[in-house]
This record gives sequence, C-alpha cells and structure tokens, in this order.
Amino acid sequence: MPVIGIDIGTTGAKAIAVSGDGRILAKGYSGYALLGEGRQVEQDADEWIRASAFAVKECVRAIGEARVEAISLSTQGGSTVAVDERFRPLGMAWTWMDGRAQEETKRLENQLGEAYFYQTTGWKLNPAFDAAKVPRMKKEGYVGERYLTTLEYVNWFLTGRAAADPTNAAMRQLFNIRKNDWDDTILQVAGIRRSELPEILPTGAFLGGLRRGAAEEIGLPEGTPVYNGGHDQYCASIGAGATSAGDMLLSTGTTWVVMGITRRPLFTDTFIAPGIHPIKGLYGSIASLACSGASLQWYKNRFLNEGFDAVNRGVEECYAEKNDLFFYPYLAGANYPVWQPAAKGTFTGFDLSNGKFDFAKAIMEGVSFGLKRTLADFERNGCPVRSLKIMGGAAKSGIWKRIIAAVTDIPIRQMREPDTCALGAAMIAAVGAGFYPDYKTAAGAMVRTDRVEPAAAEEAAYYDGKYNRYMKMWDCIERFYR
Repeated sequence: MPVIGIDIGTTGAKAIAVSGDGRILAKGYSGYALLGEGRQVEQDADEWIRASAFAVKECVRAIGEARVEAISLSTQGGSTVAVDERFRPLGMAWTWMDGRAQEETKRLENQLGEAYFYQTTGWKLNPAFDAAKVPRMKKEGYVGERYLTTLEYVNWFLTGRAAADPTNAAMRQLFNIRKNDWDDTILQVAGIRRSELPEILPTGAFLGGLRRGAAEEIGLPEGTPVYNGGHDQYCASIGAGATSAGDMLLSTGTTWVVMGITRRPLFTDTFIAPGIHPIKGLYGSIASLACSGASLQWYKNRFLNEGFDAVNRGVEECYAEKNDLFFYPYLAGANYPVWQPAAKGTFTGFDLSNGKFDFAKAIMEGVSFGLKRTLADFERNGCPVRSLKIMGGAAKSGIWKRIIAAVTDIPIRQMREPDTCALGAAMIAAVGAGFYPDYKTAAGAMVRTDRVEPAAAEEAAYYDGKYNRYMKMWDCIERFYR
C-alpha cells in the first residue's frame, strides 16, 4: 500500500508515491511563480494548493487502483499569508525572500536585541520572517484573522485543521525552541496575538482525514489520513536518512544548505540556526550558503552558450591545471558565515592564459571552499563531521562532486532518490500509517545511497593549500567592505 509525500517548495510542488519498502511508484510536479520586484517577493497561496493537487493527481493516475494509506507535507518555511475568519487569503503571500520589513526589524533589534531572537528562536533576526513581517503586513493593510505559513494553509485545506509544526514555527521567529511554544515576549513586542497564530503540533501528528472538497480536488478518497509535515530541510534530512546525531546533510540548490544533526541546540557566533528535529531528542542545525548554486547558473547564463553538461565537460578538461584563480560567491552580499551585506562577488588571480571554463572551475572551487569553512565551523562548535550526504544540482555533476570531495577531504554519499524533501514527507506518512515504528527504521528500509569515491591524497593536499591561500586573500578583500 503506497503513501504520498508532497513537497511544496519555492517555485513548485512535487508529489511522490512510495511503497512501504521504499520503491518509488510515481511522481508528479507543477510549478508556480514568484511575483514582485525589489524587496517585494510574493506568491499566490492558492497556487500551493493547485500545484499540490495537480502533482498528487499525476501520482494517483500512475498507481491506478492502489489505495493510498496516508499523506504528509514538506514545505518551504517563512512564507506567510494573511487570511480572514473563513481562511480566505486577504492578498498575496509574502515569501521567505521578502525584504520589506526593514524598519520593523530595526525596531525589534532595538527593543529586544539580536541575541534574544537568536537564542530564543534559533534564527538570526531577519526582515523576511514573521516577527518583523507580520507587523509590516498589518501596516500595509493585510489585517488578518490569522497569519499562516505554507504548511498551515495547506493543512487547513486538506483537513480543516491549520496546524504548524516546530520546524516551521521556529522560522517565523515567534517560536521559543527551548519551550516548544510561541514566545510571549516576542509576541508582545511584535504586536501579535496568539489567536492570530495556528496551533503547534509535533511533526508526524495525526491531523485528521481528508475533507470531501480536498479529496475531490486532489483525487484521493475522503478520509485518507493526513499527518503533520515539516520544513523542507528537516524533511530532507529524514529522506536522506540523516537520523542520528553526527549525521551531516548537504542540499545543493540555488542556495546550498548544510544541516548537522545534534543532541543539543547548536548556537554559534556565526549564527548557525538550530531547531527541534522531528526525531525526539535531536536537533537540526542549519547553515545556508546563499548564491552557491546560483553563481554557476549566473555565469552560465550570462557568459556561456553551453548547457550544464558542456560546462561539466569543460571543467573536467581543465581540472588538472593548477592556478590561484579564486571566486568569492557573494553575488547578493555575504550572509553566513561572513555576515557582510556590502560584499560583492569577486574573481581574483586570473591572467591572459585563463579560459571560460577556468572561471567555471573557480566557481565550483569557491563554493566548495565555502562548504569547507562551514564544516569546520560545525566541528569547532562540537559537531564532528564523519561523512556528508549530498543531494541536489551539484550531486548530478561528477566533476563538482570530485572537487567537493577533494576540498573537504571527507567521505561523501550521494542520495539515490534526489527528491529527498518529498521522500521525507512520504516517510512521515509511512510512520504515521504504522508501516514503521520510527523514522530511523523507516530510513533503513526506504533510503538508498551511493558512495562517491574519496579524493586522491594528492588532490586533497593541493586543495588544502589552495584553501589556505583563498582565505588569506579573503582577509584582504573583506577590508574593502568594512
């Protein structure tokens, strides 16, 4: 009997139907748009529902008469819609990339301080999150009965119960990860009432059966069990089998995201973001490397006529050439771990001998150096890195994986199923349906990995030296932005 996981991301929704032993039976997908310009980055919340319904219907058509035992969600975090008393949107959803709440952010910092928000919620104070964003929404006329993020809005559509989970609640910067509840101090300062927020239930909690209208729209029987989902990165950790303290996960998309699994919240001077993991007694700690994948996409689109396959071949051909051509991937300012918003993307150390693929290789190396710095930060703060599970765009590039392995000099495992967010949601549904007693057991049956060959000793030694020179050069460049 299959279960279905739905991943509602930033640009589209995926659904995946999975058998109890982890076989992928079907997939579906539908995209949607980001709207606005400048600091305004919005989305139509009803597109989350439309795209999810389309993706699920594709799965249902493919699996035929097989009865779906349960469904659950993986969602983008921090995208918020104001709704009325009947849960109708009052306007567009403000996404996790929206930056309009600059004034509100400064006011919150002055009133409570940056440290209070970080130590309470696990996230660095951010204008895109709800402590600042909801007051801004109210100021611009979006005065709702409730303010729901993607998970709660779609949960309500499916079951009539607008429930949050701790992984999504934390990203709103209204949630106390030490108390597992909304933080009254932040709510008071932000001018937000508890009644304007959803209830919080554990990831995997039973929400109810599928409502008739939702059942008709997504093509599943009324009453199909629905279990509370989670933030996409936490679902990805389940879908990648990162279920024990010490496991480390790398998701390589537009932004690269590193998650370490720990037994305690990992608070650092670089603002690694800790949060409650769906597995009891564990925490996930997130570091986001902005513009990592986007840097190569930008270079390819602006300066090359080749597709990614040709770029990979070109980098393979020049891989053996040694140089000190460096790239610093700060095309949208430097966030973690530098926190220097004025910084810009930078190439240094090139001359007349360098060709277009040397620059592509420098981008792959520069992003990988950022990853090495991140892993060192985790280790410095008591989270040893034994191996790295990798997924996403870079996992499809043999040469980029080779560079990552050489730069980090740690064992790398590639996930056989790339859609780990949707798979993680399906695993939540499988545990809820009673297929497995817990996520670790489910991962043993449903998750498959392929080992990536470790770097040769001479490659690792070369990149160790190049990384040291890379960091010394950054010390010089950073002075320009202070």
